[in-house]
Amino acid sequence: MPHVPRSMRRHSAAFLVATAPLLAGAAPGRAQEQVLGSTGSAPRIEAVALPCVKDQRALRVRSGDAKRTATLSAPYNTLTCDVTKGTGPGSDWAGGEESTSWSLQVRAVNLREGPTALLITHSAGFEHVHRLHGLFIADAEGVTRAWEGSEGQGPTSSGVEEQDGRLLFSRALDIGDGDQADLWSLSELRWDARRKKVVEKPAEAWAVILRTEDSVLAARAAEARLEAGCKGSTLLAVDTNDFPRLTRDKWVVASFLTSRQGADAALKQLRSCAPDAYIKRVQ
Repeated sequence: MPHVPRSMRRHSAAFLVATAPLLAGAAPGRAQEQVLGSTGSAPRIEAVALPCVKDQRALRVRSGDAKRTATLSAPYNTLTCDVTKGTGPGSDWAGGEESTSWSLQVRAVNLREGPTALLITHSAGFEHVHRLHGLFIADAEGVTRAWEGSEGQGPTSSGVEEQDGRLLFSRALDIGDGDQADLWSLSELRWDARRKKVVEKPAEAWAVILRTEDSVLAARAAEARLEAGCKGSTLLAVDTNDFPRLTRDKWVVASFLTSRQGADAALKQLRSCAPDAYIKRVQ
């Protein structure tokens, strides 16, 4: 048996002891599934990141041992392998590098007159961050994706929030300039017991209207002036024909809210830079 100096034996042992946790901790994390969130109550629905395969983790939503699982539409049905705890608001989990970065929010929500659902919001994108939202419910056979909401292309944003017993889905397209109007919509996500799915219905919505114009270009010019004076405000220049309660064939510069209380608060802030601003229910 070859002689090994005592000092080398000590150093080798120390190296093995020091590196063992690294070798043991790095691989198993990616080789094992990771639970990302659940409804917490029966029937329990949970979102999991499956073990890493070819630099990706599949995103799955399941209920117990039931065979039928569900997920979001591609490409939002996969995650990078480096799933870590999120640090920003609305981010439970995050991963990826600059061009592949993503974040995930998972939470339980109550559907009015319906079951408890698991809501997943997957945000990803490099130049423009886009979001895909999905609601998942459980039945005797497993999990079903009961609804999915996307944003589309361009400088869009969206969100799903619970408010006064309603589950609201909002979307906005904020172009900012040019001869195309911005877009804003608000719908309530309701449980349809007969069809066993979630449906979208127009929801009560409000706006603080700062300016009304006869053309989109005039509205854009007014929007630029108002945004310069109303620091920190989010204003849109929209076509009034998109809203059933507004005067037709006009364009308005407005801030849109999901409640009258929110509109009242916004009006107080905007009155200092837009004294003639007023509140109007838009749908």
